[in-house]
Amino acid sequence: MKKCGLLILFVALLTQSSVFAKLPDDTFTQLRAQVTAAGQTSPSAGIAKIDELLVLHKDTLAKAQTIRLLYIKSWYQINSDFIEQAMNTLAEARLMAADIDEPGILYSYYSISASALSNAELYELALENNLKAYQEAPLLNRSEFISQTENNIGHIYLKLGLLDEAEHYFQRFYDFALAQDLIPQQGTGLNNLGEVALLKGEIDKAHTFHQQALAIRQANGLAYHEAWSQFNLGRVYAAKQEVDLAEHYLQQAIESWEDKHAASKTLQAKLELAKIYSNEQRYDEAMRLLEDVITLGHEHRQLTSLLTALKMHSEHLKQKGDLKAALAAQEQYNQVSDQFVKKQAAVGLAYMVSQTELQTKEMELKQLEQTHQVTVAMAEADRQLGWFILSSAVLIIVITWYFMYRLNNKKRQLQTLLTQLERTQEKLVESEKMRAMTTLVSGMAHQLNTPLGLVITADSTLQSLVEKLADSFSDKTLTQKQLAHFINESTELLALSQKNSEKAANMVQRFKMMSAKLHMSECSTFLLLSFLKENIHRLAESHDQTISFNLSGEDIQVTNYAPVLLKVITQLIENSIKHGFVQTPDPQVDITISRDCDEVIIHYKDNGSGIPVDKHKQVFNPFYTTRLGEGNLGLGLNIIYNSVVHIMNGQVECVEDAQGAHFVIRFPQRVLNSEC
Repeated sequence: MKKCGLLILFVALLTQSSVFAKLPDDTFTQLRAQVTAAGQTSPSAGIAKIDELLVLHKDTLAKAQTIRLLYIKSWYQINSDFIEQAMNTLAEARLMAADIDEPGILYSYYSISASALSNAELYELALENNLKAYQEAPLLNRSEFISQTENNIGHIYLKLGLLDEAEHYFQRFYDFALAQDLIPQQGTGLNNLGEVALLKGEIDKAHTFHQQALAIRQANGLAYHEAWSQFNLGRVYAAKQEVDLAEHYLQQAIESWEDKHAASKTLQAKLELAKIYSNEQRYDEAMRLLEDVITLGHEHRQLTSLLTALKMHSEHLKQKGDLKAALAAQEQYNQVSDQFVKKQAAVGLAYMVSQTELQTKEMELKQLEQTHQVTVAMAEADRQLGWFILSSAVLIIVITWYFMYRLNNKKRQLQTLLTQLERTQEKLVESEKMRAMTTLVSGMAHQLNTPLGLVITADSTLQSLVEKLADSFSDKTLTQKQLAHFINESTELLALSQKNSEKAANMVQRFKMMSAKLHMSECSTFLLLSFLKENIHRLAESHDQTISFNLSGEDIQVTNYAPVLLKVITQLIENSIKHGFVQTPDPQVDITISRDCDEVIIHYKDNGSGIPVDKHKQVFNPFYTTRLGEGNLGLGLNIIYNSVVHIMNGQVECVEDAQGAHFVIRFPQRVLNSEC
């Protein structure tokens, strides 16, 4: 969507009349028409046509006209995935534009550079160039350039995951389209706002935006863009778990793109559809789609979609038990991933080299210009040469002294600031320690307050009953009924005191498990997958709820603390039962084991209610629980964290997942400990 809007404005910019043109505008327009006709055949044909025209009309093309042809050439190179060559072409055009004072020359350079870098997923560099284009856009005196650049910036922020910033620029783009009654841009703006809403989890809002965008496009015959609305509606219905509607719209998007011979556009839609089929356990259909995506990904060099398809393909083969084919798919994934990384590195290097060469040549031009000016000045003022040299020497000395003084002064200021920062850091560390201690003490006090309060109340009540009984006994007025009443109430009070004393003792025992110095069992060597399979069903039988367990992955031999690991898995299962499976009819737990170099990775996933993304960093804090007061202390995940980090020498994190809670545990295959 972004590339289409950028191309429209780019063509509009190129149709503006050229300054300093040797060729008449009409003739140059005819040359551009030849380029356009060749480019419609293929981008490579467009590149060849431009090279031919540059040679044929070398002496008649104005510099501004040559620059425009180079910009079109770079655009075709980007669409042919020749990003490094596009960078070189852009650098050549930029160097030629150095002495041309024409609005739009630099805007085109920055906009096309941003598109090339975005194509290579170098989004930070793309954002930098789009922001520079945004600064140049007002010079064109056409508000649509500013609006389109805001849309481009919004797309980069979207890729970087900065959703609020993306929404801000998309909203400005949409408001401009409404104000100017630009129908196609209104559909684009609604589509973009819908993408942001979906990523923010505002599914109903996203559904509304995409429905409005589709209605606008259908009402105004924007057939090409309808496919994007259908694709995004498919994603929305998938998020709403309305599988039939999701499949319907994704199929429509695929058919629409295929009818328009835009096969490469279908990759994203087919991947989304494959995910739906996988979730619905329609594995054969999912595999066919993935194989199609892999073929098209290779053909059109769409590495991002290709990597996703290869990963899913490998996982499906692994689930089917075809480990040899899964390994081959994984090897292919690794090759494509390496190819993608090399491509990014090559594009980044080409960009940096072009920028460096550009700056070097600009400096050389400036130096030549300065040399020429100095030569002219010396010819005109030969008599004042001596005074000029003397004045220059004095000026250099003064400037040198001034800068040395400033540098020394700045050094002293920085030293003082560094000292202040170190002191501030020490205070912050102490403050954080006190905050953590306060949180821990208040949490423990809060948890122990109720059972201990009940024990004290029971004891004081029992003491009062004993005093009354003693008085009755002393006065010789004690009756059998009073004695029986005393025995009954004493028994109840003692039971209450005993129950809450045991509860407080259990809490103290749980608190002790929070310590980094947890009890370490004996270190041993065992086969990880076999160990979990031997114990997982026993854990399942200990709970009333029926849970389906799926264990897969490598049976890796590890040297670590097996009982601690079992305790971690047990605690995760209890957490799923207490919090995730409350309203889940068919609870399921998936445990996948893999290896990365000398590190073992365990993925624990359930299909429960899940954990909000903004709570992922809080769940490991002590006393954090969503069901406080229902017998939950909020220590389970904190105990898991301490066990994995401080005993198993590993890491544990809660990661985002489309369905349910997802924890990733990493620990060394062989723990570095004297006991092992």
